Amino acid sequence: MKPRAFLFLSSLLAVPAVASAQTAPAPAAQGGGFTFGGGNKAGAQPPKPAGTTGKPAPATPAATTAKPVQTAPTAEGSVEAAPAAGSGANTGPMTNDAWGVRDYELNEPASLSGQAGLLHTRHLQSGAPGQFRLQFMTDFFSAKWLCTAEFPCSNQRVPGGPRVVGEGLSHVGATLSLGVTITKFFELSASTRAYANSDDASRPAVLQVLGDTTIGGKLYHAVSPVVGLGGGADLLLVNQSGGVGLAGGATGARFWLGGTTDFRYAQKRLPMRFSLNAFYTLDNSGKVVQDVETARGKPVTRIERFGLGINRVDHVDIRFGAEAFVAQDHFRPFVEYGIDAPINRQGYQCRAQNPSGDLCLKNSPTAPSRLTLGARVFPWKRGFSLTGAVDIGVTGVNHFIEEVAPQAPWTAYIGAGWAIDTQDRPAPKPIELPKPPPVVEKTKVKIAGYVHEKSADNKGPAVANAIVRFANHPEFSGIVSDGAGKFSTWDLDVGSYAFAVSADGYKGGECQVEIKNGDKESAVDCALEALPRFGTLVGHVKDEKGAGVSGATVKGKDSSGKDVSATTDASGAFKLVDLLPGTAKVDVEAEGFLESVQNAEVAPRAEKTVDVSLIKKKGLVTVGKKEITIKQQVQFETGSAKILPASDGLMTEIADAFIHHKEIKQVEVQGHTDNVGSASNNRVLSDERANAVRTWLIAHGVSGDRLTAKGYGDTKPIAPNVTAGNRARNRRVQFVILAQDGAAAAEVKPAAKPAKATKTK
Repeated sequence: MKPRAFLFLSSLLAVPAVASAQTAPAPAAQGGGFTFGGGNKAGAQPPKPAGTTGKPAPATPAATTAKPVQTAPTAEGSVEAAPAAGSGANTGPMTNDAWGVRDYELNEPASLSGQAGLLHTRHLQSGAPGQFRLQFMTDFFSAKWLCTAEFPCSNQRVPGGPRVVGEGLSHVGATLSLGVTITKFFELSASTRAYANSDDASRPAVLQVLGDTTIGGKLYHAVSPVVGLGGGADLLLVNQSGGVGLAGGATGARFWLGGTTDFRYAQKRLPMRFSLNAFYTLDNSGKVVQDVETARGKPVTRIERFGLGINRVDHVDIRFGAEAFVAQDHFRPFVEYGIDAPINRQGYQCRAQNPSGDLCLKNSPTAPSRLTLGARVFPWKRGFSLTGAVDIGVTGVNHFIEEVAPQAPWTAYIGAGWAIDTQDRPAPKPIELPKPPPVVEKTKVKIAGYVHEKSADNKGPAVANAIVRFANHPEFSGIVSDGAGKFSTWDLDVGSYAFAVSADGYKGGECQVEIKNGDKESAVDCALEALPRFGTLVGHVKDEKGAGVSGATVKGKDSSGKDVSATTDASGAFKLVDLLPGTAKVDVEAEGFLESVQNAEVAPRAEKTVDVSLIKKKGLVTVGKKEITIKQQVQFETGSAKILPASDGLMTEIADAFIHHKEIKQVEVQGHTDNVGSASNNRVLSDERANAVRTWLIAHGVSGDRLTAKGYGDTKPIAPNVTAGNRARNRRVQFVILAQDGAAAAEVKPAAKPAKATKTK
């Protein structure tokens, strides 16, 4: 049976966590504070270095140059003495500034698991509570080592072909990891991995693993300023072979203990850190290929076992890592060593002469191991890091056993990491200094004032002859502003002065100023609000051809309701004067023309132009007892309630009929359509058109309480909807009189001769 292709699909795992923990300043410890693993440990106090007088501060680039001791405010607003660089105080992460600690711990990078550490080794430390670490790491290599003369491979491309020696394998992978510090002793992490291996001696040539996910937690504790101990557990989620989703039976787990020694926290700081981890891994990845091996009747090949990362037994893993801190911690070279000792908990039975040509664990025990050399760079030392490393296979590279995945001869890693702090640094509180005693010496100052009209830009015109009185000193006489709106007082003592200001044409106003000790001069600005001033409307009345209409009566009603009127001269010009500012109504009547009503804005102390265009009466509207009949139809845009400009004359004549027939008290504006389209759409369109006509009439002088609007759709045709002509007749607007002279009008039936049909829908 031909080998199957193995595809592992999974989505990335997000680990939401809300961490809100306040970090307090480190306790004083014989003159020096300390932090370790995201929190301060009370009781473990390193001795005070000789020659120090204050609390040690975090390392900064400026610490390389000795500076004199200065005082500066802390986050709590107090003043402390900062030790001079080179004074003997530690220049590492030890600090009494809680936010300095958080800034320093933001540069704690993540391992491949997402937990704080090197590439493979995990530190028993972490960032500050509420800090997240995200890392993306790629790995790759290319080598010819799985098929050798001692361990040849069967040619999977040509069944029955010769055994292959010296094949070529290429590997590329990526790991996305996330770690979050929940408290000062607990960290959560998650990582997901995808990789592919291409081997010219395998079929399929490419083996892919997508979405194997690890979720873990870590507990840690600083037993001293230098030493931290702890451990944790991981859940290993493996995707199934040849399908989508997790392979439940292949789910594994990892339990571990470890310790970290960080000499940055020693009394004599050494920029080195060492970590040791011991893992026991319950590895069930071999169950992923059980169905494939059952179908084949033999185990998967060595190439497939490596390409899919299959281990048939558990293993005890030892990891040791050492890290150095160079160039104010911007550059961190590290070295690691790891060995995986297999333990056959599963009781896997390896055949001595198995098809893969591999050895068996019971006869040839082998523990894969590797040496890792790498470095991290923090370009800005603010949570962003770049990592480069290489794994070098030490054992298990050229000695293959059936139970364990082969060890690659080398693997290169390149990646980047980001750290985010969810807590914002508070702004330092200002230092409150004692106020100087008040000056006893008295000051006498003249007040220079300026009275002007109030405006939006505070640059209104000056107000002359304004009367300025002392509101809070009635014993003082008043002052009058000059032609430029200016006034000046005599010499006055220190104190507050309020002025009441009045002037013709303005509302009364107030202004105030305070004279303080030491003032050389004092100024006050007094703004007065102007009372309303009358405005004027000028304009022309013209006919549809633009010729002036003489003898037209122009009536105006200003915003207060006052009526004014004028008659146009031979050119059609008119002027309405003494109008209060605001919106005025202009009503124009002329013999043989439709009455026009429109609004105009009146500005204070200004002339505004308003031109009126009159339309000659064309006899398009007839007022009956039960209906206002129109001889043309109101034209709309197709499928719309927008009235076309071609109907302006008709609409004006309809408005004129309402204006001149005061006896009509209530009219229903009806909208009708033909039966084209759905009944619901026709009802909506007819209602929108009836309301559009009502709105137009109200805007042109017809009182809104005389008009109602209703759409009937195609429910009241005046002709059968069987021809285009009949449908055009049914598309109409009717004006049905409901009440006049206080009596209700009878229901009106459709007119026998409706208005001329239009082409609008």
